[in-house]
Amino acid sequence: MKPLLQRWQDWRAAAAREQAAATARRWVLIDVETSGLDMVRDRLIAVAGVALHWEPDLSGGRPLLRVADSLEIVLRAPVGLVLDEVARRNILLHGIGRGEQGQGQAPEQALQALLAFVAGAPCLGFHAAFDAGMLDREWRRQTGRPWPAAWLDLAVLARALYPEWPERRTLDDWLDAFGLAASQRHRASADAWASAELLQCLWPRWRTLAAGRPPWTVARELLAARRWLS
Repeated sequence: MKPLLQRWQDWRAAAAREQAAATARRWVLIDVETSGLDMVRDRLIAVAGVALHWEPDLSGGRPLLRVADSLEIVLRAPVGLVLDEVARRNILLHGIGRGEQGQGQAPEQALQALLAFVAGAPCLGFHAAFDAGMLDREWRRQTGRPWPAAWLDLAVLARALYPEWPERRTLDDWLDAFGLAASQRHRASADAWASAELLQCLWPRWRTLAAGRPPWTVARELLAARRWLS
């Protein structure tokens, strides 16, 4: 168990990140690709981020995507790695073979580069608990501290904003709803970009509900209400 002082410091840091997120002019959509869905045993294969920038009026502006402000990193596979059948299928799904992984960055360098790219911005992800959990696990292994970013789950937010579409669950469902298409599904950079485009489509209803208040704060309230109702 963490010492009381460390838990207090972590709580203070998380609260400060949430406060900063409410006025941030840059958000980052994060996506990770892994060898499987087990957050304890499976490993990161690739990480990607796409930034959204706000027009001057934070509450009424539109989040803009900039191709130049994006990042994708393939992680180097451990030497002598033996893949089971599940891992082989997952790696084939992502289209990142042994050759690309062999030339990838060391996990420590990859996460440092991703953190530098995030640069203190709040992070969003579609089914963000998984992305956040994998990054947090690896960061704790390296530093002993939690991944230092505020997170928002775009999947839960989409359902909160569009309760009339309860059947839409997956990213593909939501992309189809708005006539969007990922350039290459299950590739971290493409999925992050598609998620960012989905955020832009959610924005008109999100902005209306915000009614001049910080969008991040309103989203947090929507998600809290959804958890309470469920």
